[in-house]
Order: sequence, then C-alpha cells, then structure tokens
Amino acid sequence: MDMASESYSASNAVDGLHLEILRDGKTVQVPMNELPTFQFEDGDEISLLPESEASKWPLTEFGARHVYVDGQAYRIPRRYIIAEYKGFSLLEDLVELTGGGMGNFAQIAQMHLSIYHTYLGLRPDMTVLEVGSGIGRDAFEFIDYLNSDGRYIGVDITRDSIEWCRRNITSRHPNFEFHHFDSKHEMYNPLGKCSSLDFVLPAEDNSVDRIFLTSVFTHLFEEEITHYLKEFARVLKPDGLVYASFFLYEPVAVAHAAKQPTGLKFRHPYSDGFFIDSPEIETAAVAITDEAMTRMIGRAGLTNARPYLRGFWSGITDGAHFGQDAAILARATSPSNDVAFGLLPSDFDGELYLRLHPDVKQAGMNPGDHYLIHGRREGRRYR
Repeated sequence: MDMASESYSASNAVDGLHLEILRDGKTVQVPMNELPTFQFEDGDEISLLPESEASKWPLTEFGARHVYVDGQAYRIPRRYIIAEYKGFSLLEDLVELTGGGMGNFAQIAQMHLSIYHTYLGLRPDMTVLEVGSGIGRDAFEFIDYLNSDGRYIGVDITRDSIEWCRRNITSRHPNFEFHHFDSKHEMYNPLGKCSSLDFVLPAEDNSVDRIFLTSVFTHLFEEEITHYLKEFARVLKPDGLVYASFFLYEPVAVAHAAKQPTGLKFRHPYSDGFFIDSPEIETAAVAITDEAMTRMIGRAGLTNARPYLRGFWSGITDGAHFGQDAAILARATSPSNDVAFGLLPSDFDGELYLRLHPDVKQAGMNPGDHYLIHGRREGRRYR
C-alpha cells in the first residue's frame, strides 16, 4: 500500500489534480471540482494526474486512490465497470471490496444465508443487521427471504457502497436501510474522520434478532472488537444471536498453514492473543486466540452459544463450515440451548430422533445438530 503521508485533511489541495478518462479511445479531462457530479460510464479507464501530485494521496491495495474534494472524501478506482446482477447494475470495483469478484458473488451470498439458517435460525419477519454490508451481497439474498414485517440494516465504512445501496436497494425496498460509518481504516477508508470506538449501531436497545459480520474482525484489534461486541449486546433481543467470522489462532491450524505454499501464516505476534500476517499492512489479516476471544466476549456481556465453527483457511478441511472460523454469540443472560434460541422445535425429542434415524446414531452425531444441518432440509421426523 502506498501511504505517502500519515495525515490527510479536507484542506489538502487538489487544485493541481485532474482526472483523465479514457472512453471509447478518446480522452476526457475532468477538473476535480466536477468529480462529485461527473457521470462515469461502463468501461471508463480512470487516471488521477499528474502522478507526482496524485501519489501524495493514499492508494489502497485494491488500486483506488482516495482524495478530498470540497471537504468530502472520494474513492477513485482505476476502472469503472458495470456488471448486471438480479436486475441491478453493480460496480465491479465495489464488488471486489467484498472479498471476491462477480465470479463467486452469488455463490458466497447463498452460502452465507445457508449458514445463517443452519446455525442461527431465521424467520422472514426478523430484524437482521449486517456489519460490513458492502454493496449488498447478502442483502440481495435477504430481499428474496424477508417479508414486509422483516427489516434489514446494513452498515459499512465504504461510503460509495452505502450510497449505491441506498440509491438502488432502499429505493425499491424501503425495509432495507443502509448506514455509512466514517471509521478510518488503512485498507478500506484511509480518509475516515472517526474511530471505530465512536461507532454506535443504528438500532434501538433490544431490537435486533440476528447480527451478521463476515471478514470484519479479521481486520480489527482488541479495543475495537470489544466495542463492537458491546454494541451487539446492547441492540440484541434477549433471544438474539450473532454470527461473527474470524481467524482462530491455534497451534494445529497455524502449523498446518505453515506447510502450505501460499495463504495466511500469522507468524507475527501483535498484542496479547493477536497475531498478524503482514507487518507492512497490519490489518490485512488478523488472527485471535481463544483466550483473547473469550476475554472480549465476556467483557461485552456476551457468551458463546455453541463451540466455534471451524473454517478451512489453514488448509484443514475436515469439519469446516466455510473459509473463516466463526463464533455464534448470545447475550450472557440469555438461554443457552437450541430449543430456547428457537433453532430446534420446542417438542424436539433427541432420543426419539435417534431411534427413528439409526444412521444418525451410527454416525455419532448429536441429534439436534443433525436435524439443524440435515434433517430439517430432508424432512426427517422428530416426533
């Protein structure tokens, strides 16, 4: 990442800069004061010039230059590419910020929703909140799932993604709302004006059924994560649940990862229970020990609703549910079993389920887990 200066302000001069747009073989010169209203077109190739002045502004690893124009931060990608998806015109540059491109955009979203159904339980009338909602990858799946009584709240630190979602999703689906939080982050929002510690979730106390965040705690450290967790405890309903992905630092996974030719290694200790993959970009990938996770979860007034779900990031695929590890969290004062959380039917009989389905007993699986993961989808009897 090119970070020519550690400090930027709205007063930094962009007078000497301009955009050069290559469009259909022709060059278009755009003064910086026209950037806020300029209409980019599919296929535009964008340069911020002259390079000697442009290099004074932060360049993130995703290839975008970040500048201030009239007191507002703007993210300038190298190319403006439109991709059609479910009747929406997505910006590929913003899609890439979700951790994948258009090639697996739908697949990952569908996998997320399947995981949420399996391990948290969903109803169409729930209020769900996603931290790191991006350009709406998971929101598109919830559009097809939530009914008119359901509500989706998305939060992200990338302003362009939030504004796109407001213009394109909220305008069609008013029960979907999106909020920008201008938190500074070296990879995603280097000109942010706030800290994560200033963050307040846009929801009332005890109002949210489910909270989801994927690849958020993988880029944060203890003080910020603890603050987020405390906010989750505040807004969760008594029977609410959180799905939070992270990298679990444990000897077996780290040793296995070290043998892989590529991928994450987490060789660099950062703080108590935190390890980083890259000293150059500390927040690029962060791993957390069980002790550190337990410490933060407890301080926030939350608890693990079940053992961690394991990921295959280290190359260990046995028992993995997805790429990253994940914690399923509940308020510490909440019930701690699947029936109380509303995941299993209130009249579920585990012993009867094993008698009705001897293959489950033979496989050594917990009857409740089997029903949630397989039996419900297969229509198996439980009473």
